[in-house]
Amino acid sequence: MSSQRYLMQDLTWPEFQARLRGEILMLPTGSLEQHGPHLPLGVDVVIPTGFALHTAEALGAGIVAPAVPYGYKSQPTSGGGPLFPGTTSLDGITLVLAIRDILRDLAKQGATRFMVFNGHYENQAFVTEAVELLMRDHNPRGDLKAVVVSWWDLVSDEVRDACFADVGFPGWDTEHAGLTETALMRVFAPNLVREEEVIDDHAERIPRYQLFPPPRDIIPASGVLYAATQGTRERGELIANQVVGAMVEIARRELALAP
Repeated sequence: MSSQRYLMQDLTWPEFQARLRGEILMLPTGSLEQHGPHLPLGVDVVIPTGFALHTAEALGAGIVAPAVPYGYKSQPTSGGGPLFPGTTSLDGITLVLAIRDILRDLAKQGATRFMVFNGHYENQAFVTEAVELLMRDHNPRGDLKAVVVSWWDLVSDEVRDACFADVGFPGWDTEHAGLTETALMRVFAPNLVREEEVIDDHAERIPRYQLFPPPRDIIPASGVLYAATQGTRERGELIANQVVGAMVEIARRELALAP
C-alpha cells in the first residue's frame, strides 16, 4: 500500500486544503504502554494507524492524521499498569482536551467528517468525551459528523470464536499483549515483533475491582496477559480483513461517503 496519498503529514498544505472538505479526517489514538517482551511500547498506535490506513485504502479516500501517541493511564489488569518502564500516560482531562483541540482545529479548517480509531482500551470514555465537547461547543452550523470506534468492538463473534478456539476468549480487557495484538502486529508491523521473545503468561488472580496500589500478583511479571503464542499472522489477517470491512461500511453508512 502506498500511504503517501492518505497520510496527512506527507501532504503539502495546498494538497491538504484541496482535499479537506471532501474527505473523512481519520485520527488514530493510542498509548505508550508496555506490551510484554515481544512487542514494542507503541503497539496501541501502530494498530489503529494500520486500521485507518487500510480503511482509507479500501475506500480510496480519507486523510489519516498523525496519531495521538499517549493515552489514559494503563490499568493493572488490562495493560499492566505503571509498574513497567516505558509506560507513559496522561491524566484523563489532558487526553480529552488534546483530542478535542486537534479535532477543533481541523474543523476550523473545514473538516466536517471524522473517524477516531482508538487502539487503547483505557481511552474509550475520554475519546468519547472529546468528541462530545467538539459537538457541543464547536459545531455552530450543525454540520459535523463523527464516529468513534475501538477496533475490538468490531470483531465479529464468528471471527473471535475462530481465533480463540484453541485457548478460550478471556475478554477484551485481559487480551493485552496476547493473541490479537500479537497477530495484528504481525500484519501491520512484523519487523517490530521480537519473535524469540513471544510467550504465554497470565496473572495469578484477576480481581473485578480496583486496588491502590496494585499488588504484584494481579500483574504478570512479563506484562503479557494472555496467549501471545497463538497470535499468528493468519489470525491477524482474519481479524484485520473483517474489521476493515466493518469500518468501510460504517464510513459509508454513517458519514455519507459515497461507494
